[in-house]
This record gives sequence, structure tokens and C-alpha cells, in this order.
Amino acid sequence: MLAAVLYGPFDLRLEEVKIPKVGKDEVLIRVKAVGVCKSDIHYYETGRCGSFVIKEPLILGHECSGEVVEVGENVNNVKVGDRVAIEPGFPCRTCNYCKEGRYNLCQKIRFYGTPPINGCFAEYVVADADFVYKLPDSISFEEGALLEPLSVGIHAVRRGRIKPGDKVAVLGAGPIGLVTLQVAKAFGASLLISTDKVDYLLEAAEELGADVTINVNKEDVVRRVLEVTGEGVDTVVEASGSPEALGQAMEIVKRGGTIVQVGIFPEPEFPVKMVYLVDKEIDLRGSFRYVNTYPLAMELVKEGKVKLKPLVTHVLPLTEIKRGFEIARKKLNKVIKVVIRP
Repeated sequence: MLAAVLYGPFDLRLEEVKIPKVGKDEVLIRVKAVGVCKSDIHYYETGRCGSFVIKEPLILGHECSGEVVEVGENVNNVKVGDRVAIEPGFPCRTCNYCKEGRYNLCQKIRFYGTPPINGCFAEYVVADADFVYKLPDSISFEEGALLEPLSVGIHAVRRGRIKPGDKVAVLGAGPIGLVTLQVAKAFGASLLISTDKVDYLLEAAEELGADVTINVNKEDVVRRVLEVTGEGVDTVVEASGSPEALGQAMEIVKRGGTIVQVGIFPEPEFPVKMVYLVDKEIDLRGSFRYVNTYPLAMELVKEGKVKLKPLVTHVLPLTEIKRGFEIARKKLNKVIKVVIRP
């Protein structure tokens, strides 16, 4: 089968590799759509993403949907021909984190496109059957792939304990920011503020439910948020991975409020005015991937409470994946989300 293999920064090669074999509890899936994630771009540009470092050639990609072509002998939840979305992390199921229902923290988890586990920028992938979900006819393969970033948004909103009537700021209007914005609205947020440096992304945020949009290059974010809210917002979701944005979050969250950090920072260390954390009694919470989100993600899309189609701005074949990565990383042609169709 054809796959896109990353050897190092900017060294992405199309190669023929073996189709993976199916175990008794696994399914083989013909890949139909894969989203290009910002984490894929981090690996592409630097060979690393956060604490994960590529040490040998790796197939990237984890936002995936496709069609079942083979099932293992113990599999009964899906059958050949089913259209499916794949939750791309397969935990051990036996550690304390897994048993507590926090399998996203499992230290033995095998996650697509994360060293040393190959991902799904390929024609076929194998997945654990219990992490494969049948897609309703109303959800396209492209939307099925984007259930993964939507799950990130759901987990972030849950971590932020967002409830009806809350005022929420989402910093960053990329794909994660845009889905988080919609989930916060679905959970009942009464005021939604979106910030970014790019006007067309802020326009998308407004179309998808933002009440207030702020271009951080043109306005003082702190001043504007306090003008709109008075005392600040109940919850800030930082989805840009910008140290400056985290600093803004400390100032715009109200006393006793919550900051949820989703974005991955470019450097492991940077200065932040932590005095706000104590003085305002802020809850600063990390949000890592997701846990038990896919059924809800599908329901939100089916019910029209979250719109994924507007995020898909570019669809390319696997043979043009390098062009897709360049479009995504350089933000060309008003890109929001690039989807690869192997």
C-alpha cells in the first residue's frame, strides 16, 4: 500500500509499505479521509511535538475515517463494508488510569502518528475494534475524520466545567478553537468570545457562533474582554499554544474562574505571571486528547449543534500530501482544515 513516511523535518516521502495484518480483536480499514492536524505540522517542521520526538521513520496522521475491509475472529461490533470513524488511541485497559476511566492518560497507549506508532496517512490501517465507531449515513467521511478534533473540544469543555449561562473565551480560532467554540455553545455558554491573529478565521468563528471576535494584532484583548464582560469570563480555553495567549488568559478570567490549556506550546519553558493564579484563585487545568467522547461527538454533528463541513477547506489525494502540509503550515488560500483522501 502507499503511505506518507516522515524521515525528519520536511522530509516526507511517499513509499510502498506492507498492509498491516489483522489480529483477532482488530479490524482492517481502507482509509477514506485523514485530517492534517497541527501536531502533524509540528512533527513535519521540527521532528517533534511537545515531549514526543521522532527517532525513526514514521507514518503520521490520526484524524481518520474509512471503510471496514476485514475483521478479526472476535469482532462483532462492526462488519465488512461499514463506514467508520476511528478513535486513534488504544490504551492498555488494565492500568489504574484506564480502570478509572481516564484512559487518555494511559502510559502504554498506542496512538496513531505518535512515535513509535505509525498513523493513518496510508491506504490501510489496523485498529482495535472497540475503538471503531459506525458512522451514520448523514455524516460524511470528512466529517468522520474530524470527530477526532471535535473530541478534543468536547474534552476541553468538560475540563472547563462549562455550564449554561457561562461566559467563555476561546483563544485561537484554528480547527480546535472553532470546534471548542461550538461545543461550549452546545453546553449552554451564554457569551462566546473568540480571538486570533487571522481575520478569515475570526469570520469563521463568528459564523459558527462567536458573539465577540477580537484580532489580537489590532486590539487589546484584555481591555476588550473586560469591556464586554465587566469582571472577566468564567472559563478561558487556550487553544493556540501561544505563551502570550496564556498570559492574556490569566488576566481575562474572572476571580475564581478556570483556564483550560489545550494548545501545545512551541517551547517547554517560558515566563508567565503566576501571581494571578494565587491572587484570583484560578483553576489552571491541562487538557490532553480526550476520553469517552466519540458517541457524543457523533450526536452533536447529527443534531446540527456542531458543524464540521465549514472547516474542511481543502481536500487532496495522498499523492499531494506534501502540498497539503505546506498549505496548512503557511495558512494559504484561507485554509482551515486540510483533509487527505488516500
